[in-house]
Amino acid sequence: MISDYDKKYNKVIKLDKSKWTSLEKINGHKHYEVISINKKKNKIELFPICEKERRITVFKEDLKNKRIWIRGWDSKIDNNCETSFNDQFIDGTITRNIAKTELRQIARRKAEQPILKKHNNIKGLPQL
Repeated sequence: MISDYDKKYNKVIKLDKSKWTSLEKINGHKHYEVISINKKKNKIELFPICEKERRITVFKEDLKNKRIWIRGWDSKIDNNCETSFNDQFIDGTITRNIAKTELRQIARRKAEQPILKKHNNIKGLPQL
């Protein structure tokens, strides 16, 4: 377990199997875990948690840069100010049942949109 101090200052102590969040998506992924550490070359090999066969290599100094990486899996960090259900589920902020319920409600709203548009056009009401 990492301390709040390590997390706050992106300390790279105890790197083995540590978790990291990339602020920009790399190969379509944001959440990574450390596989191996090359201390001589200061390179760290990471893999995205969804595709364990893919690998990326970064310099140790890049992991320390808070503009590129944040220690831990943080789904709240998103440039679009939207957090996907997948990120929330990984982070543990929502359960699978809550994610299912939310996705069903979104799908229902999308399905209702054409019906509501048609209904508003028939009654002559202004569209929103």
